[in-house]
Amino acid sequence: MATDRGPTIRLQGGPQDRWEYYEEDFLDCIRAAQAMSRMHGRPIDHPAAWPLTYERPGSGLIWVWRPGQNCHPQPLA
Repeated sequence: MATDRGPTIRLQGGPQDRWEYYEEDFLDCIRAAQAMSRMHGRPIDHPAAWPLTYERPGSGLIWVWRPGQNCHPQPLA
């Protein structure tokens, strides 16, 4: 589904299973989690790091949970 705010994504598995976000809003969640990780040394299993455990799809709008894995180690543009 696309709106004037961009595409809507869905999370699959994990703590936010079936939650939907505007893609740009979720990317902001990832950026915030990356910043907290850098500034405060939060490990990937810290509750604030949950956005980092969802893998961005190569195509499509379903982001899949990868428990214990940082799917976004590099800063997002």
